[in-house]
Amino acid sequence: MTLDELLLEWSYRSERGYPSVDNPSDVLLLKDILRELKLPEGDISELVDDLEGEEEIKVNPDQGDKEEVSPELPQQNTEPKEKPKENLVGDSQYDAIIRAHLKLEDNEPIPKPKHKYPFNSSGGTFSIQVKGDDLKYWDDFWTLTPPKKGAKVGTTSKGSGDGEISLYWLYQHSDSGVEVRGTQGSDNPDLEFNDLGVEVKAFDKHTGKQGLGRFGQDTEQLKMLGVIFGINALATQFKGIPDGKKRAPKDVNPLTWDGGNLKGAMEEVLKFQKVDLAQLASIPGYDIFKEIKENMDFLNSRLGDYASAEEGARAMALEFIKPKIARKPGDGGFLVNVLRTGDCRFWKIEYDKVVNNKDALKHIGASQAMMKVNFEELFG
Repeated sequence: MTLDELLLEWSYRSERGYPSVDNPSDVLLLKDILRELKLPEGDISELVDDLEGEEEIKVNPDQGDKEEVSPELPQQNTEPKEKPKENLVGDSQYDAIIRAHLKLEDNEPIPKPKHKYPFNSSGGTFSIQVKGDDLKYWDDFWTLTPPKKGAKVGTTSKGSGDGEISLYWLYQHSDSGVEVRGTQGSDNPDLEFNDLGVEVKAFDKHTGKQGLGRFGQDTEQLKMLGVIFGINALATQFKGIPDGKKRAPKDVNPLTWDGGNLKGAMEEVLKFQKVDLAQLASIPGYDIFKEIKENMDFLNSRLGDYASAEEGARAMALEFIKPKIARKPGDGGFLVNVLRTGDCRFWKIEYDKVVNNKDALKHIGASQAMMKVNFEELFG
């Protein structure tokens, strides 16, 4: 006799047409059937004890004489699986890009880095190296970028540079104790680490002058440079071609210069300071001298007192980079250069470091309206 045949026989003999282990008479019936099958008493007791631990056994009355009797199956849990909990809140858009790239289901967690990485917001400049298996995902995420502000995930418009999402994943999804968010916007740092600005760059090396972005919006700084290099150009034109030279000195202007050019231009400004511009401005019909005097007064009010061309040029260089640093990443924030090899250099951006660096002029300049700074020399 099969189990189904046994259950069917048991249901035929029960008073209600279906047996129940909670009904003593049904249990006695089952024991009688098992004895008729000449089963040992020990096996009968064990089987009955097992059945008494199960749910009530019923037979579907709609099946008539051939109905099968089977125990009710426990209800399956149909509630959706809970989404995995990530390390900290993070940035939902950046997470969505990683999930889409890895083709993860909603209930699949983003892979976690296997190592911890230091970040001390109150500390100074430092370096890290992405380790071991973490490099696989670091490299895989290297070219992933969030769309520009307001665009949908998956669009081709890039809102960041290479390595930004790699860095986000490395800190946000490891056990490094850092909450990372994106802060898209032209005047915002790329990321925030525990609410501290972190600007991400992917230069090919950590040394030498690198671009810090364009400075066209810094109108006051452009005006100051315009006064300095305007006076320099005026003096150069009057000087003509120096003896022994085939051509005039290379033209420098507010958009393209280095520290040496700035110092040379300030030497001409110092000479011009000795001219009695107030007297020249009073000459009828020579309004140009009045305009020059107003511009010189503006320059001096911003730079303060300076006794030498180098001192004045250094003051101008500091004025030049200060607004840019204040915006991205902000004084006290970090600028990090990331390499695809996993080598990362975090420079702590502190304005006082520039002020106190006697060689700052050597490490600041401009090229075609792009600010150029040697971060390692100024902030390393």
